[in-house]
Amino acid sequence: MKLFILIILNLSVLLSISFANIRMYPRLTYHVKDNKSFPLPKEEVSAVFYVSEDHSLYIGGEEILYYFNFKTMKNYKNYTIKAESNNCLQKLYCKNDVTFVGQLLGKLTVCGTNAYNPSCWDMDGEKFKKLPYSWAEQLAPQTPVDNYNILITGDQVYSTLSRKTNNGASVMKTVFRKLHGDTPLLYTGDTFLRRPEFVKSLVVEKKDNIQNKILLFFTEDSTETRTEQKRLPMVAQLCKDETGSVKANTRYVFSTALKSRMICGNQLTGQYYPHLQDIFFLQGKTGNVIYGLFKNAWNHSGVCSYEVEDIEILFKTSSLFGSSNKDLKIRPGTCLPSGKMTPEETSEEASSYPELTEWLWPSQNQTCFQNLEHYRKIVVDEITAVDQKTYRVLLLAKDDGTVHKVVELDDGALNILEVKSFKLKGKLQFMELEPKEHLLYIGTTREISMLSLDDCTAYNTSCTDCIQSRDPFCWWIRGKCESILKHNGTKILENLKLNDTCSYEKESTLMYLKGNGHGSPNKEDYRTQYYLTCPTMSKHASYMWMNGVREMVKCKTSDDICELIIDEVTSPGEYKCMAKEMDTEHVILQYTFQESNTAMKIPCFWLLVLTIQILMIM
Repeated sequence: MKLFILIILNLSVLLSISFANIRMYPRLTYHVKDNKSFPLPKEEVSAVFYVSEDHSLYIGGEEILYYFNFKTMKNYKNYTIKAESNNCLQKLYCKNDVTFVGQLLGKLTVCGTNAYNPSCWDMDGEKFKKLPYSWAEQLAPQTPVDNYNILITGDQVYSTLSRKTNNGASVMKTVFRKLHGDTPLLYTGDTFLRRPEFVKSLVVEKKDNIQNKILLFFTEDSTETRTEQKRLPMVAQLCKDETGSVKANTRYVFSTALKSRMICGNQLTGQYYPHLQDIFFLQGKTGNVIYGLFKNAWNHSGVCSYEVEDIEILFKTSSLFGSSNKDLKIRPGTCLPSGKMTPEETSEEASSYPELTEWLWPSQNQTCFQNLEHYRKIVVDEITAVDQKTYRVLLLAKDDGTVHKVVELDDGALNILEVKSFKLKGKLQFMELEPKEHLLYIGTTREISMLSLDDCTAYNTSCTDCIQSRDPFCWWIRGKCESILKHNGTKILENLKLNDTCSYEKESTLMYLKGNGHGSPNKEDYRTQYYLTCPTMSKHASYMWMNGVREMVKCKTSDDICELIIDEVTSPGEYKCMAKEMDTEHVILQYTFQESNTAMKIPCFWLLVLTIQILMIM
């Protein structure tokens, strides 16, 4: 019975999504032809990535470091970094899988497994110098694994990788630990995390540095009775510069660490996405926002946003789950002035009851976008458009590297474009935004690509298509759909009128079809079959063929072309292919049938060839 109810609920959700929200499907599909990309010589199933400020990309693979510069599209190199031979004695695994590449203490650093003996090297020119870090084992696992997180902020380094004890055995309890930086080097308590799967960690900086926070996002086992979910998406908050507790035996344990369950879904419909996939921190013009990418049991995706200010208020105001102590002078989670340690009773309360009673709900208690697709990664960009409004643009990547471009509008999110940029089949590994130049880096196990978010080529078929794309990066300028960033600060944008409409008559292609009649159109030899086609580019529009005011054919949005076959033309007239989108109708193609004085008949086949050629020119 429970299974039957679940099936009915799922079907009802699917139907409500399918019928009520065509906006979730990409309006256009665009295959990038001249994208900036380069293939990897071999598949790298555990690749790690680092993009430098000069657009240089470093990729760590199996005993190799690849280098490529997207700015110049040159200087492709690779460097071999093998495991040290003395580590390979009597070991089956004798490889050095690179697991970390990035800036560490002012140097480009590479860390790897080094045949069960994790090590780090800094890159000096084209040579690698081994570093004497005692904590290298916490920057690289002994073998390639996915479930760990490293956070580097300034000269402070944090990791969730376990360290070895003096007898060489690994510590089984997973903690979040400071490896390097200002002392003391604190860590979360042994019971704070319950079999966690880490998603991301980040720093929220405040004007008052004492209030700087670390947010850690992860999924862990559920032990509470408030939910039937066995695994829960969580967010933990810690004071970045805390100095620990006055209690001697917990002196080096984070005394400000608290956590809360994250909710993504719609409180009214009861539709939720309980599995956390990815996190993006937008430090934007309109505020600091955390975007979370979630999925449900059917691998359908939901995106929720959380105002950083709301997260801070939650951790300041919610009671601790299971605690009855409300008379503490200093509340658990409070960031104290530099050098001042957390009182014993406050740290004990946080250690015993680290979870908040209240949960973290998304903005407006609902998803900001949802789809039947399974997305793996998310980044969010921000752009001020021609109307002087600031828009947030969500970039959502599927497992094969296909990216959906989604714009948050006043009336809801709209999926405006599907971008396919990869030539080789691979699995998505990496996606990162360069916000200053609005560039998107995407990496799979086989190929790396860089996309310009202000590329308007996909909408360049007509003025109407450009404007109706709703892409805030693009506008119809001087007869082309162009990036507004290329004209930023010029008089062109200042003089644009948003209420100007495109001239549909000029956009439509007018073609003449000649009949072979010799008099009355009722004569038998006047009859000629014509095959007319019209491209249906937008999946958000409805298309139809009209003869005067009479509707002849209505096409589905899923059709690639809208076809019209005229078996018998009984009178001269106009045949128009119409598109309706956003409550606007316009003509895409227009055929005018007129009688000819010559007995010429255009065969159906040649008319089809002519039509295809015209569409290709467009």
